[in-house]
Amino acid sequence: MPEDVTLAPINGPDDYVGRHGAEKFFELIDAAIPAHAHRPVILTTHMDLAEGTAHALDALVAANDPPRLFLLGDSPVRIERHPNDGHPLTRELTESRVVYHLAESLEWRKVTKDGQTQSALPSVAVARNILASPELPFPPLERIVEVPVFARDGHLCATPGYDTAARIIYQPPDGLDVPPIPTAPTDDDLAEARALICDDLIGDFPFIGDAERAHAVALFLLPFARDLIDGPTPLHLIEKPTAGTGGSLLADMLLRPACGRALPAMTAGNDADEWRKRITATLSESPIAVLLDNVRRLDSDDLAAALTATTWKDRPLGVSRTVELPVRCVWIATANNPILNCEAVRRTVRIRLDAGIDRPWTRDGFRHPDLPSWTTAHRPQLIAAALTLIQAWVARNRPTALHARLGTYEAWSAVLGGILATAKIPGFLNNLVAFYDEVADDETQAWYALVRAWWVLYHDEPVGVQKIWMLTQGERGIDLDLGDKNEKSQRTRLGKMLGRMRDRIFDEYRVLHAKPVHGAQQWRLRKVAESQPPTGDKEEMLA
Repeated sequence: MPEDVTLAPINGPDDYVGRHGAEKFFELIDAAIPAHAHRPVILTTHMDLAEGTAHALDALVAANDPPRLFLLGDSPVRIERHPNDGHPLTRELTESRVVYHLAESLEWRKVTKDGQTQSALPSVAVARNILASPELPFPPLERIVEVPVFARDGHLCATPGYDTAARIIYQPPDGLDVPPIPTAPTDDDLAEARALICDDLIGDFPFIGDAERAHAVALFLLPFARDLIDGPTPLHLIEKPTAGTGGSLLADMLLRPACGRALPAMTAGNDADEWRKRITATLSESPIAVLLDNVRRLDSDDLAAALTATTWKDRPLGVSRTVELPVRCVWIATANNPILNCEAVRRTVRIRLDAGIDRPWTRDGFRHPDLPSWTTAHRPQLIAAALTLIQAWVARNRPTALHARLGTYEAWSAVLGGILATAKIPGFLNNLVAFYDEVADDETQAWYALVRAWWVLYHDEPVGVQKIWMLTQGERGIDLDLGDKNEKSQRTRLGKMLGRMRDRIFDEYRVLHAKPVHGAQQWRLRKVAESQPPTGDKEEMLA
């Protein structure tokens, strides 16, 4: 029997073994196996499921070199090429896909009653048993990239294939030849890289300030530095006052060097269920970046959860189990003066464009009139520029930027802020206060108004929901959306909203629970810093 042939333990057809004996039975099997077989052979006749599964897994592992089968989070996946543009992505291993790999990795045969062997179909039961295994012997995967990137320990993943330490697959497209990156970039190296990015690539976009430009460069660098960041990354919002200002083009150009193509947009969901399904489906393909194009409103709780997660958990459509997927992508949105709720605002960094003219799409005199073609032609140089800026930061012991931090995204702030400071690109996170003040949604603004009026009338006195509800009534009442039902329904809704706002600070006032009175919940404000209270006429507000 050829050395690379494995027989799963079987007894063979009882009638044949009874008439001819087990020794003769296996002699016939041995003679029937093709001498040219280069795959392990597995016999399905009277196959023990557990041992057959073990043999099948051994064959899959042996054939998985170089690896194509991985564990993405807790989901077994395989690497595929997109049918349209050929970029690599992950697909979850379903029963039918496991059967495919079983057919590819093993020669399946069965024994007839007269002791002959013939080809058989792969066992569906074995495929199901593999998917049900509590542990699968496939290597873990966190990202697929098409360009060199930095691993979490600071080394540059520039060799095509699977990097075991980084848990990254690097699959460059044909013909991509990235210039060498200096181990210790000089100031001249930094100046050349900075000019290529800030002048040639984004120099013609109408940023409203240094912070917007710095955040654009941070977005450009993020795919190359993502694994240096031990934590989540925020949403990069490219916004502008009117269409035609170049928001979608900027998003495309900033990600084109890392992705090699225009990103498809993930449309916003109409409800929580749609948001969750779309996020899960998108993350299951291990994307480099996720783009939300031309959004009007960002108020999804599921998106907010994904933006602060390093692992996304969900139950996909038609599947009875929960999957866990790593969140290692870059998040981007483009919009014309969008509305963000308070949860989205604190998870977002702004990149605002404003051409300052009525028809911004009529502008001309650009450095590179056909910027997409220029970016594609200079992709290797742009990749090298990004890697040079990051390598300079690594080589100089990873300094952090002073006074630049975004809550929840401390690791992102430290890495990108440090890289930009090393590259002498100013403005990182300098527009947070202005952004929060300008884009807060109607509900958030209403809560600020409600808390100010509440303080003027009651200061830190405990009050019930009834008194707070009164502040929303009448022509001059605070326009808080409490529905259009009766007073009892509105007060109930307000009570639930107050529960969600517990311990929130508006201006200098914190919303707190107070001791119940006759079983009714009471609320109070507490001033958390010395400041002047809101001004207003108490009698006028009570009128």
